[in-house]
Amino acid sequence: MSEHPGGSPAQRPDLPPHEPGPQELRDMAITGKAILSERGLRTVPPALFDIRQLEHIDLRGNRLTAVPAELFALPNLRTLRLDLNDLSSLSAGLNRARVLEVLTLSRNELEELPAEIGELQRLIMLDLRENRLRHLPAEVGELPALSHLFLEQNQLTSLPAQLAEMVRRSISLEVSNNPWDDPLPELFERGTTAVADYLASLVDGEPLYEAKLILVGEGNVGKTSLVAALRGEPFVRDRPTTHGIEVQPVALPHPDTDAQMTLRVWDFGGQEVYRVTHQFFFSSRALYAVAWKPREGQEQNEVEGWLRRIRLRVGAGAKALVVATHANERAAELAYAQLQDALPGLVAGHHEIDSVDGTGVDALRQAIADEIARLPQMGQLLSRRWIAVRDEILALAGTRPQLDHADFAAVCARHGLSASETGTLADLLHDLGQIIHYGDDEGLRDIVVLNPEWLTKAISYVLEDRATREGGGVLDHHRLRQIWGPRDGEDGYAAEHHPYFLRLMEKFDVSYRLTDDPDRSLIAQLVSQNRPPLPWDAATPIRPGSRCLRLVCELNEPAPGLISWLTVRHHAASAGLHWSNGVFLRHPIAAYRSEALLQLDGRQLRLQVRAPSPDLFFNVLRDSVEYLVRSRWPGMTYTLLVPCPAAVADGTALCPGSFPLPGLIGLRERGRTTVDCMACFGQHDIAQLLTGFTSTDFPRIKEELQQLHTEVSAVGNSVRRLLRAIGPEVTDCPRLFTVERQERSWLQRLNPFHEHHYLTLWCEHPGSWHPHTAATYELAEPKAWLTEVGPYARVVVNALRIIAPAVGTIADLAGAADVKAPVEQMKGILDSLPPYPRDSGYHWGSGLGALEGGALRRFRQFMFTIDSDRAFGDLRRVIDPSGDYLWVCPDHYHAYDPGLPVLPR
Repeated sequence: MSEHPGGSPAQRPDLPPHEPGPQELRDMAITGKAILSERGLRTVPPALFDIRQLEHIDLRGNRLTAVPAELFALPNLRTLRLDLNDLSSLSAGLNRARVLEVLTLSRNELEELPAEIGELQRLIMLDLRENRLRHLPAEVGELPALSHLFLEQNQLTSLPAQLAEMVRRSISLEVSNNPWDDPLPELFERGTTAVADYLASLVDGEPLYEAKLILVGEGNVGKTSLVAALRGEPFVRDRPTTHGIEVQPVALPHPDTDAQMTLRVWDFGGQEVYRVTHQFFFSSRALYAVAWKPREGQEQNEVEGWLRRIRLRVGAGAKALVVATHANERAAELAYAQLQDALPGLVAGHHEIDSVDGTGVDALRQAIADEIARLPQMGQLLSRRWIAVRDEILALAGTRPQLDHADFAAVCARHGLSASETGTLADLLHDLGQIIHYGDDEGLRDIVVLNPEWLTKAISYVLEDRATREGGGVLDHHRLRQIWGPRDGEDGYAAEHHPYFLRLMEKFDVSYRLTDDPDRSLIAQLVSQNRPPLPWDAATPIRPGSRCLRLVCELNEPAPGLISWLTVRHHAASAGLHWSNGVFLRHPIAAYRSEALLQLDGRQLRLQVRAPSPDLFFNVLRDSVEYLVRSRWPGMTYTLLVPCPAAVADGTALCPGSFPLPGLIGLRERGRTTVDCMACFGQHDIAQLLTGFTSTDFPRIKEELQQLHTEVSAVGNSVRRLLRAIGPEVTDCPRLFTVERQERSWLQRLNPFHEHHYLTLWCEHPGSWHPHTAATYELAEPKAWLTEVGPYARVVVNALRIIAPAVGTIADLAGAADVKAPVEQMKGILDSLPPYPRDSGYHWGSGLGALEGGALRRFRQFMFTIDSDRAFGDLRRVIDPSGDYLWVCPDHYHAYDPGLPVLPR
């Protein structure tokens, strides 16, 4: 038997079986409960079958390998808990549990569920976490009462179409840690509506055999001629160089079936100026080919460099072929074994071809077919209607580079897609790289890009602009008509699209508009290589009242563009001090008094933050670095180190020692307060290394929080920790709220639940947290509802009580005086409820406990019920630079999505 995570022998002791005795059986008949957890039982005691009064049976943590049908036949059985056993299947007879409401089977060995599970008409919760399930029977989607379905940590790759309506009615669905086929991972990120639309579409689905080949390499190595050869087209001498991206289809027979596969070959221009945009089209669901010219050699053609970029951008699952072109001119001398050793698992083969006479092309075509047939999306179902829309849209790419979203929607409507399906399909095609459309961006949602070359060439013209380069990366918007106007016999780009291009560059983290001059943008990739004078650097003494936090992120590979992207992502904190390898920042909320220096030295990114309370800005920037590295370079590995703060003997430099960040966190969690440096042999306070505050500072900080005199950044950090803890649980509805009552008379005040009660959602914009009155809902049964969501509501109200006094010191918050009253009123209402266990699992900085997590999911279900349109008073979901989801009001939304720029005429 394999051991499950969390199911260690210590949690399930190997005890001799302990059967219930006669008195215990009599008690079960009286109470209706059989609590038999961790008894070492290998079979279900037959005596239970005769106790027809049983309603709740707990057999968790035993050694059961089967569940007899007689157990399911108990007529009053409502709850059956079988977690942490050795069940590999469920016996026949499950459908006899007619009144069963809760069935928990987590941490077993289940490989399948019987179809008869669909007959459990009263089942509310089904917990299947940490099993071996490879598929879910369609009958699960027929359970009318099911509201909680837990599927984490199985081997599931797909969901049955029958689950669509269940998902649409906002079932609590937990799906993490499964090897889902595309496009489910992206759809889970987008929310329940997208998942439901996709599943519903599969009712008329048909297998799809399509893939993407991304062809890269230096310029003028024959990539475009190679594509033509794969398509069976004649060789053309002196073919024009590819600028940007060209996409061509190639038909290939499936090597194992009668299916015909469609391969879309993306021919990427080799010039370096295009690489900043090309990487956004790299995908894990593609095959790669690196073309090189033997006459120029492997090193000059950057073969290993291109392979490393693929591995960094795509991750460990990437597969690539190495293709030597011009094979008739010179034999290819390739250190293939060396490449395989340097990049294990990436290089799937090497080929020599010559496009002039077709040498080696057939063998290459077969190798490509063999590789793409193994891609996980091959044979996936997709709605016939969705395929028809996709094909009609992509057919337009040959005649026009883009179309209005209204035209896209008209095509969808003509094929019978609803408005919701239209949005989901647009998002799906964007995720698949077949169109470019940002439906959640006000400035970009109206245009659907069909031809990526149209886009990448426009951006490359800006990156090539001499005046912008000579201006230190500052782009004057007055010049855009010249940059994007007619050139080299081409018509150029219509002026109506110029704002779109500029906004898209912001979306790609290529540029941002200067705050003090909205008619100019900074192109971070083009800033000067010379570091400007800074207010401080690593050697500058820390001013009194400030503390310092440092971090080093050691990368296993160079990260091209990292500083440029960080500069753009954190432009709200720009101090106007940036260069090619670094940026100096000031937190945009002046009350935080936080400054930071980010500098890249080779493969080491150094971060230093100075502030009276530095951990908020420090954690924001650290999380931003990690999010950017993980999202832009999935194949990158990195180590986070905290430098030793001690000075060397003469005081001229810092100790060269460092501490692994995870190690420091682990020591703190185990109660350690100090750690020794192995370089200077000094002893250091762990809390100070992690937060800037010593262990002895914390009681004073807590007292200052209560007295409302602490730095507001400490408050911001507490709230951010809460939202990060909630993040993995719920991303598709707002999370902060208050409950108030509308008082009527002194007599009614004697009963706190007699008045009308209202729930108001909050804007989560950091530093400007506030109730959003447009998102206010009346509670029909406030006491019952608050009892259900109480564990989570208490976590929220404790966080808001920290927020309320601090927001008054933050200059950009409107109506700060109104914040405290609703929070205190909600606390009073919650205090009138029965108490919950004090330690239910949630601690600042960690995830929610089981009690609060369940209450949060009930809150989410309630919000989807009371606001069926999911408008949430026009609160909108955004992603901050650290990759965290936030829900913000319209006033603060433009801090994340500034809309289209107004360009000078």
